[in-house]
Amino acid sequence: MQLDSQHILNSLTLTMSEFIQKINNLEPINLDPFSSQDTIVVMIDMINGFCNTGPLHSDFVQQMVPDMSIFLDKVIAKNIPIISYRDSHPIDTAEFHDYPPHCLAGTAESDLVDELHREVLIDVPKNSTNGFLATNPLELVNGPSIKHIIVIGCVTDICVRDFATTMNKHLHEINQKATVYVVENFTDTFHIDGVHDRQVEHMLSMYQMNNSGIEVIRF
Repeated sequence: MQLDSQHILNSLTLTMSEFIQKINNLEPINLDPFSSQDTIVVMIDMINGFCNTGPLHSDFVQQMVPDMSIFLDKVIAKNIPIISYRDSHPIDTAEFHDYPPHCLAGTAESDLVDELHREVLIDVPKNSTNGFLATNPLELVNGPSIKHIIVIGCVTDICVRDFATTMNKHLHEINQKATVYVVENFTDTFHIDGVHDRQVEHMLSMYQMNNSGIEVIRF
């Protein structure tokens, strides 16, 4: 295919302007419609290695922690299960061909940040960006009563997008009529000038997830 750059840029300007307006105008919803019988919350990589220290940590991710802590307490008060995925890599992991060494198993980088630790969390260590490929408690997800899977965490354009997209396709495969939600104000990504623009990557990932049937919401 010979790409027409002007056509693509014009189309992107129109499409993305409308989507950015949609995201900026999202009205916060409350937890009232969600119950312990039909809802699961998935928290991805809210660990020291992405919040506080190490080569991949981001202040933008760390800034979500106080509000996310309040949200977790509200979820727990409703007895909604929470699955917490944590990068926990062996020293020889293949992922280090693509990313700098980070979040080694048994180190503080792989630990959940203190502010989000709760005894009731279902802890799932993972060795790739896609938590769905880890050893999952799928008996929770596959139950016929589950209607809502709410995803929070980091980073928007890698681990969150990987998990949410795969989970959504899994639900299609097993013919389960449940909705995957990504909470826009409880997901974020990193910024590197000239390499990885935080706002652009966050917005593009939200757009891609939204187009694949994932519902973007705010709490």
